[in-house]
Amino acid sequence: MNIHPTAIIAEGAKLHPTVQVGPYAIIGPNVEIGANTQVGPCSHINGHTTIGENNVIHPSVVIGAPPQDLKFKGERSFLKIGNGNHFREFVTVHMAEGEDQYTIIGDNNLFMAYVHIAHNCKVGNNIIMSNAVTLAGHVEVFDRAVLGGFTGVHQFCKIGSMVMVGGMTKIVKDVPPFIKIDGNPARVVGLNAVGLKRNNVSRESISAIKELYKVFFRSDMNVSQIMGKWDELVDAQDPLVKDFHDFVKTATRGCYKRTPKFEITASSATAGE
Repeated sequence: MNIHPTAIIAEGAKLHPTVQVGPYAIIGPNVEIGANTQVGPCSHINGHTTIGENNVIHPSVVIGAPPQDLKFKGERSFLKIGNGNHFREFVTVHMAEGEDQYTIIGDNNLFMAYVHIAHNCKVGNNIIMSNAVTLAGHVEVFDRAVLGGFTGVHQFCKIGSMVMVGGMTKIVKDVPPFIKIDGNPARVVGLNAVGLKRNNVSRESISAIKELYKVFFRSDMNVSQIMGKWDELVDAQDPLVKDFHDFVKTATRGCYKRTPKFEITASSATAGE
């Protein structure tokens, strides 16, 4: 085990022999860290926190701090982090609020500098959050989403799989899978076709998603009407179309939906007009 002599490791902490801990790092008594994980200088890891293998925690990261929630009264709650994640400088990840509740982060995510993941969030796999993205409490981000810098997400919102969120976007409702969204107020600006291709989605599924996009985001029907005629309007058997259906069906804050009269050019989307 490679632990710098200035690091403070509390009694009770469980570190795999291959873990590296840099200067002045602090690790609390209820922390467990898996093989080949690196903890950078001046980072603090506390709380009932479990971290998997092959994670890279850069300098001055804070993981497992108490939630920024006045309801929190010191009850035992947890933070679970998977494998292969990168936490860049000054990232903060908080424990859950509520007895025996969890904040959960999956595998192979990149959290750039100053990202904040609040209490009770659920973050999936292969996600990129650019600098200073902020997730409020109870936010859920699905696999392979990309969040642009300084994006703010309201509590209890969900961001679907393979969504592309433009920088400085304000999210206050659920964002359905596979789309691009941008601005303040946020608005749907297109299908994330590049993201679908980069994630090796089949041509058949991309074709089905394009038809779904036309029906959901460009028709005059509201969400209830679309859901009521789902099998008639789209390829309901395609697995990714099913994922979209399940996401919208379980949405709790309403979904972003563009009206057919609203169009936006690529240049204005980039400019944030």
